[in-house]
Amino acid sequence: MDAESVQREIAEFHRGKKWIMVPDAAAGATALVDQLREWEPAGIMVVAAVEGVGDLPKADRIRYTRATGDTVMLGMRANHAAIENPDRDLLAAVADFDPDHEALVLGPGFSRASTLVGRPVYGARAKEWWALEDKTIVDQLWDDAGVRRAPSAVVPVAEAPAAAADLSSDLGTVWVADNSEGWHGGGEYARWVRSADDIAPALAWFAEHAVEVRVMPFLDGIPCSIHGFVTRDGVAVFRPIEMVILRDAVRPEFVYAQAANYWEPPAAVRQAMRAAARSVGRLLSDRYGYLGGFGIDGVCTVDGFLPTELNPRLSIGHGLHSRAADMPLGAMERMQTEGDLEIDAAALEETLLTAATNSRRGGLLLPLTGEHAPNKAGVRFVDGRAVAVDPEDECDATMEIGGAVMGSIIIVRLDPARTPTGPSIAPRAVAIFALARDLWNLDIPEMATAPDVCAGA
Repeated sequence: MDAESVQREIAEFHRGKKWIMVPDAAAGATALVDQLREWEPAGIMVVAAVEGVGDLPKADRIRYTRATGDTVMLGMRANHAAIENPDRDLLAAVADFDPDHEALVLGPGFSRASTLVGRPVYGARAKEWWALEDKTIVDQLWDDAGVRRAPSAVVPVAEAPAAAADLSSDLGTVWVADNSEGWHGGGEYARWVRSADDIAPALAWFAEHAVEVRVMPFLDGIPCSIHGFVTRDGVAVFRPIEMVILRDAVRPEFVYAQAANYWEPPAAVRQAMRAAARSVGRLLSDRYGYLGGFGIDGVCTVDGFLPTELNPRLSIGHGLHSRAADMPLGAMERMQTEGDLEIDAAALEETLLTAATNSRRGGLLLPLTGEHAPNKAGVRFVDGRAVAVDPEDECDATMEIGGAVMGSIIIVRLDPARTPTGPSIAPRAVAIFALARDLWNLDIPEMATAPDVCAGA
């Protein structure tokens, strides 16, 4: 399976059709619009909540819902509501672009709807697959797939303190909500309970947002993930990815800052992670008829890799592999789901493994509440310290701040040629965000990194 032949087949399918994209931020669709343009569509419309950070897509039409929220999840849910139940003005704008109702929607990664902005979603995922997002059911899946895990308990919210007393590690426990309020991610529905002082606020928060919680020991080590892709003939498994999850240096809070594949776990850990993904992928295929991308998040601890959650969808790790190999996994997944493309799992695995090994990449982001003026700076590291430079000069990274569905966001683009392979990039993330705080006078807390205690490190 080579990228050129896959691109030809995908281009032929997309040619001459009208497509509608519905990202939260319009700038987030720029690369996909550029790719779609190469496939010669009949037209492209983008419906987004806000402009976002970076260049806007060269679409035939761009329409904004202006649906936002105070947090990442609330912002995403507001925009999903706007495109799942479009108002009269939005429907009129879509009708002006697509009067004959020929357009298909390339759905957002997190919407469960099969119809958006009044048009069918191409490659819509089965409800049974989305149900696997619930963080309270995943431990049974690990057990059924034969994947080693940490102990856990799923209990009513009021019983979480007793469960935590039994399961606490030296650093406490982590509680995560069920899906009473729908899908959630980015650690927004998780709480780190370090001591008795943290119990009351955690109980109060979960009592408003969940019926049950899963309680686990806090796992110390590098947060990481492993990604796979289920086809009709097998399971392709890719390289481990570092999840850049930082810690508030004072409060028991996590800071999700995206992902990169510069980090190298010990060989034995890498093999164990890939074996876990293959077992889980086979179970998903056999039990649910699952197709497409999935990821397993976890932590590389002193006892090796231990999983924490399943993401039954394409995620950031797939994007890193996809761009490295110039293989559009999103289009491939949608076409496979609809029966318009057959994918050889073994060939896909070999292609993406080779590409991701030879082409390291990744970036950082930091959501912020409130609106902040757009700005951009270059970053250069001097003796481990991040220093601001002209973004047009030679630099190790660039950081840019702009609007987002929750208010504002900082997006950091790392230069692959100037980012070391092997160690965690989390220390660089901490240094960059500290620079942003001082340079742009932002309310960003002091952050700390997880220790690299991986077995064999």
